[in-house]
Amino acid sequence: MSTISERIKKHFEGDIHILLIVIFLSIIGVVVQFSAKGRLTMDGPLIPLQHLFKSLLILVGGFYAMGIFSRMDYLKSTKYVDMALFGSWLLIGLAYVYGREAGGASRWLQVGPLSFMPSDMAKLCLTISLSKMFAARQADPDAYNPSVLVAICLKIGGTCFLIFLSNFSTSVIVFGTSIVLMIFGRVPGRTITLVFSIFAVLAVTLIFSGVGQRSATIINRVEVYMNRMMGRQSKEEIEIADQGSNFQLKQSLYAIASGGMQPKGPGNSQFRFHLSQAESDFVYAIIVEEWGLIAGILLPAMFMWLFWRGALAISYSAKPLGGLISAGLTFSIVSQAFLNMFVAVGAIPVTGQPIPLVSAGGTSLIFTMISIGYILSVTRDKEKTKLARRP
Repeated sequence: MSTISERIKKHFEGDIHILLIVIFLSIIGVVVQFSAKGRLTMDGPLIPLQHLFKSLLILVGGFYAMGIFSRMDYLKSTKYVDMALFGSWLLIGLAYVYGREAGGASRWLQVGPLSFMPSDMAKLCLTISLSKMFAARQADPDAYNPSVLVAICLKIGGTCFLIFLSNFSTSVIVFGTSIVLMIFGRVPGRTITLVFSIFAVLAVTLIFSGVGQRSATIINRVEVYMNRMMGRQSKEEIEIADQGSNFQLKQSLYAIASGGMQPKGPGNSQFRFHLSQAESDFVYAIIVEEWGLIAGILLPAMFMWLFWRGALAISYSAKPLGGLISAGLTFSIVSQAFLNMFVAVGAIPVTGQPIPLVSAGGTSLIFTMISIGYILSVTRDKEKTKLARRP
């Protein structure tokens, strides 16, 4: 055991709390994915095992990447982030035009047997790029002159627009993270309000103008959600809605209700056969169905703990850049997790966001691990601060 512990400490550096949270959530993810994909046994007895091995392989690669970035100096590793951001723009454009289509959207680039979602790369790069811009102006809020603000808006707007073309919910997370960074970056409040208002109006205009691959789907899902919340649906409208995303939501609610107080146990989910994205978009429903209400409360609590530990880095980070990176990446990860859970309980319109570290996914998991590696790298400043304060 001591040898394993020493290897872990050697490969990973930073806040041990965050590392334990990641390990715990990853274990939950592997277990629930294997259970949710059990419905695929009808295609062959070894199909679930193939998916399990694939998930484990991606997870090992993710932990390896997280360890590498946790040991790196984040001040040096962010040197070429703008180049990476603009490269991700190009990849998103290629995916939109030539990428593999699924669910009515072209979000993936196919490279042999592997698929890659460039929006995950853009989300990480934009967060770090904005953190660098804001960190350089922490001591002088008046440095946000019109030319700087235009450069900031172009980065945010370019990234959000390209992602919006095929993935609206991810663009919302990216924009929300950008607003949070603007607040921590001491951008004047009036400027933030103006930027938010302009981008909100542009987003609504683009959606109702039919721009992008998912505009019609976005409008439909919002209408279904509003009608359901207001109770304005006729019997015929309910029957039509039940054939689409509303059907998935109802199955999710049934799963949560049936397992909340009397969990069915691992591998015994019944609604995994009805939920088309049981291992990703509606994984929270499967967790509650199989593990009960306690697991349903524990999962968001773990993400709140992660949020708290990531936010603490702001108070002891040696550089403004570290605090901003940790705040931005932590907010992005946690907000994505809660979006997924809110969808599963019907609190917001249906989106396609997975739960980081828990839902099935390749690119999403790798870039989530890299993001956590950056956060761990920032938390190393705590030990440096302790050493600096010693007499």
